[in-house]
Amino acid sequence: MPTILHIEDEATIRLLYREVFEEMGFRVIQAANAEDALVLLRTARPDVIILDLKMPGIGGRGFVRKFGKLKLKIPIVVSTAYPFYSEDPILPDVDAFVLKSGDMDELVRKVQELVAR
Repeated sequence: MPTILHIEDEATIRLLYREVFEEMGFRVIQAANAEDALVLLRTARPDVIILDLKMPGIGGRGFVRKFGKLKLKIPIVVSTAYPFYSEDPILPDVDAFVLKSGDMDELVRKVQELVAR
């Protein structure tokens, strides 16, 4: 069963993503901030990470910087409501960039593609 690490500060979005991906057969582990996600990565090895950028603490950008130092080969999908982040120079190693919307088809498709690699 493929595993997703979902990093998101909004509880309603965490619930929605958990329901959608678990219904599809994924195991979903979640963190409400980047710092907790980095702790989870000490023991968990997800197949893909779904990352929000705007969060309290170090946020998604800080997560990407610290994650890069871990040298883990886990694809990251940024899921954010802010389209201007797609051109952020700190995010060159992100595997996919998806705008949050009520339609999760694009996010689901990207996650499935990355897990299939």
